[in-house]
Amino acid sequence: MRVTTAHLLADLSQTLRTAAPAADPTDVARAAFWVVQAEQLGLGEFGIRMLARELERLGENDGAPAEDVPDGTAIGSIDATAVPGVVALASAVRRASDSVAAHGLALVGIRGAGALGILGLAARSLASRGAIAFIAAQSPAAVAPWGARVAAIGTNPLAIAVPRAEAPPLVVDYATSSLTLAAVHEARRSGVLLPEGIALDAAGEATVDPAAVAAVLPAGLVGSLTGLVVELLAGVAVGGRVTDPGARMSRGAVIVAFDPARAGGTDATAAAATLDRDWRAAGGHLPARFDVLGDGPADLPDALDIEDSTIAWLSDRVAGSSPA
Repeated sequence: MRVTTAHLLADLSQTLRTAAPAADPTDVARAAFWVVQAEQLGLGEFGIRMLARELERLGENDGAPAEDVPDGTAIGSIDATAVPGVVALASAVRRASDSVAAHGLALVGIRGAGALGILGLAARSLASRGAIAFIAAQSPAAVAPWGARVAAIGTNPLAIAVPRAEAPPLVVDYATSSLTLAAVHEARRSGVLLPEGIALDAAGEATVDPAAVAAVLPAGLVGSLTGLVVELLAGVAVGGRVTDPGARMSRGAVIVAFDPARAGGTDATAAAATLDRDWRAAGGHLPARFDVLGDGPADLPDALDIEDSTIAWLSDRVAGSSPA
C-alpha cells in the first residue's frame, strides 16, 4: 500500500505517545521519524513491525525513560524498562547532544531496553550536528562464541557516524553476528529458509529452519570478539547485562559522542572526506546506505510502499488510542 510519510509520521507519533505518554514529545517525534526512515531504507524488520513486537512486549504502561543524567555532567544513564526501546534511544541521543554542546563530550548508558531499532540512524542524528558518535547495543544471548555451539551473547550491533565535508555523515552500522534476530523473525514470518552455515538448533546442529534457531553464529573470529567487546561496553559497563537469573532479559546500549575539534580533530570533516576518497580509490566498499537520508521530516519522500498487514496493524493501534 502506498502511504504518505506525513500520515505515517502522525500515526506513529500517536502510537508512541500512547505507549509512552510521559516521554518527552521531542523524543517521541524523533523515534517516529527513525521508524519511518527504517521503512524508507527498506528495513521494515526495524520499522513498524519492530514497533509492533515492542508494544506487545510492553503491554499497558504509562512510563517514560527514567533518566539519571544530572545537569552539568557529561555522563549518566537511562532506565528504559517502561518505554519502547526506540523512544529510550531518542531520549539518550537528546541528552548526549545537549552534553556535547555543553561539555564537548557525552556518555549515556541505557539499560532495560527492548528493541532499539537502527543504531546508525541515532548515530547519524548526532553526527549531523557535528559530533563524532559511537553507539553499541547488547542483547539477550542469541549468538554462540566462535567455535562454540551454545548462545552466550547477543547479536550486539554497533554504529559509528562521523561528519564529512560536502557530504552526509559517514555511517558504519553492522551486527557482530552473521544474522540479526530481526532477520530470523522476518524469515519465520515469510516462511523462507535461512542460508546454510549461520544458525544452530537446540541440539547445537546446523539448521536452516528459522523456527528451530537456538543460536546464531558470529561473523568469524573477529566478529565474535567484537561482540564480546560490545557485551562488555553495552552490557557489563552500563547495567545492560542482567545478573539475576530470575530477572527478565533485556537490552543495554551505550552512546559515546564528542566534539572532534575539542579532541584535536579540527579538520575532522575534511579528513573524513579524504578517507572516503582514499578508501574508494583503493577498491574498498564504503557503506552508503544512509547517504540517501535527510535530517528531518521535510527530507522524507512524499510516500512509501508499506505492506497492507503492517498498515492495518498501525491503523488499529491508532483507532484504539483515539478518544471515543
